[in-house]
Amino acid sequence: MTHTVLAIGTAALTASGCVWYLPAIADLQAGADRPRSTRTAAAACVMWWAGLALAGGLLLALSDWRPAAQVALTGLAGGTALRMRARWDRRGEQRETAARWAALDVGPAPHTGRPAAVALAGWLVVGAAVASLGAVAILLSGGGAVVPRVALAAVSGAGVALAFLLVGLGNVRRQGR
Repeated sequence: MTHTVLAIGTAALTASGCVWYLPAIADLQAGADRPRSTRTAAAACVMWWAGLALAGGLLLALSDWRPAAQVALTGLAGGTALRMRARWDRRGEQRETAARWAALDVGPAPHTGRPAAVALAGWLVVGAAVASLGAVAILLSGGGAVVPRVALAAVSGAGVALAFLLVGLGNVRRQGR
């Protein structure tokens, strides 16, 4: 295989790798807005792809393949070292974040002290209001006989009120724990 074919293949591979190295370049340009581990990992990614791109250029420019292979391996080794450093930094950042969250943890949220009957009454009042509005809307909708609309309004109103009652009872039960 000629160097030209290898150079074209390397160029195509490097061009398709833009989905990795362009976001990495953006992370590097963001600077201190990104954590150190993210910037180090981005530098590793850019180094890997830059080594491959330089190797492709050397394949096209030189008749010997060894300098291109050396540049590619140097990029691979340097990128791997940076990636290992990024993992080390990430573990430190995770420990620091965990310590900060632990310092903020003060225990469970205090109980509001609101009686369960008041909470249940609130759910029942809202449920009755929604059920009444729905029933009135059905009755005023017109179209058809009055008896089926009254029956539909009664059944749907009772269903909505029952749903609010069940939600309220569940809420009161959870607060009781």
